[in-house]
Amino acid sequence: MFLRMSKKIRKFLVVVDDTSECYRAISYASRRASQTKGKITLLRVVNTSDFKNVYGVEGIMKQEAEDNAREILRVYSENVNRDTSLVPELIVRFGQPTTEIIDFINEDGSISLLVLAAASDSMNPGPLVSHFTGSKASNFPVPITIIPGQLTEDAILELTAN
Repeated sequence: MFLRMSKKIRKFLVVVDDTSECYRAISYASRRASQTKGKITLLRVVNTSDFKNVYGVEGIMKQEAEDNAREILRVYSENVNRDTSLVPELIVRFGQPTTEIIDFINEDGSISLLVLAAASDSMNPGPLVSHFTGSKASNFPVPITIIPGQLTEDAILELTAN
């Protein structure tokens, strides 16, 4: 009797933040997902420490931040869909970004790769890259791909071509 093994679909996770390099990670991940018949998830983490000690308006601020996060994800999602025909999964979470990223990966179970973009500044690759490639790297739940901050869109296209 022949047993058919199901192949796990590759799911690329990209953290959508306010850095100018973020779009490079999205571009790379969406093109890799398209080439490998995978999926892409765009995650936006709203740092809730910004809402503490604001008496009476925390709920309003949180709702406005969520609406803003969803709009940012919608715009990136449209770009991904235009470029690759993929429809990204859009996730908004609240909390401390590094904790929420790890928690989401552990909860989802289908994430196979985290894609981050390093900052263009060679002295500081950015807080997420620094955090996840330091002492935490040995215990990270999935592989991490780091897209150099200086990588051009043409270079991304070349790297992700068949």
